[in-house]
Amino acid sequence: MDDLTSRPTGRHVAADDVQLRILIHHAPTPLWYVDLRAVGEAFEQLRARGVTDIAAYLDAHPELVETAKDIVLVTEVSQAAMALFRSASAKDLIGPVRYLFAATPAMARRVMIAHFDGRRNYVEQARMTTFDGEVRDVIFSVTYPTPGEPQDTAFITIEDVTDSLRTQAQLRRLQTDFAHAARLSMLGELAAAIAHEVKQPLAAIVTNAETSLRWLSRGEPNLAKVRELTARVAASAGRASDIIQRVQAMATKQDPHHIPLDLAEVVDEALHFVSHELDGRGIELSRTQLEALPTILGDRIQLQQVVVNLLVNAIQAIGEGAGRERRIELELGLEPSCAVMLAIRDTGPGVAAGDLRRVFDGFFTTKNTGVGIGLSVCQSIVAEHGGRISVSNHPAGGAMFQVRLPIVPAPEA
Repeated sequence: MDDLTSRPTGRHVAADDVQLRILIHHAPTPLWYVDLRAVGEAFEQLRARGVTDIAAYLDAHPELVETAKDIVLVTEVSQAAMALFRSASAKDLIGPVRYLFAATPAMARRVMIAHFDGRRNYVEQARMTTFDGEVRDVIFSVTYPTPGEPQDTAFITIEDVTDSLRTQAQLRRLQTDFAHAARLSMLGELAAAIAHEVKQPLAAIVTNAETSLRWLSRGEPNLAKVRELTARVAASAGRASDIIQRVQAMATKQDPHHIPLDLAEVVDEALHFVSHELDGRGIELSRTQLEALPTILGDRIQLQQVVVNLLVNAIQAIGEGAGRERRIELELGLEPSCAVMLAIRDTGPGVAAGDLRRVFDGFFTTKNTGVGIGLSVCQSIVAEHGGRISVSNHPAGGAMFQVRLPIVPAPEA
């Protein structure tokens, strides 16, 4: 008697069902109420046959995934779900779930694996096709019953993130454009140094070519000497070509391309851009590296841009200082936190205490002719590489910038 009275009556069941439908219908998010009974029975049969690795079983029987798309049924949907799929009637969304996987077919297999393994939730970024043919980017989420609970129903929610992803893509493009503009500004400042660097191999080509002609004009040409001079011409031409390609690469607008890199090589390449500036201003550069560095993952041009920006900043700081010591200390090393560290310290006046927290802000500058984008771009590039950049005043004087970049784990490297 107690058992009978403790069960909900038919009238109560009907009332609960109506209340559930009302709640689902007015849910503010796209919501699907799904009947899992058929696939639940199929899973029980597989377990009875000793199947424990559902992933391997579905690899051997992919037709089960297709069957599930037809036997798992949507029974209720929210108004928001109708709006997402551009449907005028809930009836269009009631029935087999196949249409939910039209744009991402492989996701159905992963949803089944999560269900079989007894997970409470499964979430995946996917794509879906609306009834008028538009493909949207979405976050697809399923909430399952877990073992011990009735295995007959589940909830699916779909969040449209198309506009958000487009905004993120636009932001990335703006960041790339910003970094490109900063590179062009930096190259403009280094124009004299670049011109000087190209001028040297060109002058060597002219000198060696004229000398070769004099050797050839003799009554008995010295072919060995001509061959030697011709080799020098070729080497100088190759050096000039390398310089031009390096400048073109720095100036070219391109998407970041991350590859395994040796930061020491990146630093050496960046030093080519500022070597003439250092010599012309009488600044001594000391470079310290106590050990071979492990590989990092990054974009060569962007990391060169960071190093050149920091060196140019150090050169300008020394120029503003009144001290006799004109030196930049560049140190490369490995930190216990599995990061490669680059430190650049100058002997300039340092950074005012009130400005230490602002030096990486966009358009903040203490220079009369500065734009204030160089250090901001450096921070963006380092952060995009998963690293950190910091600034402090060195106890012996001058500012010190430190860049830390994560190393590539040994198997990947």
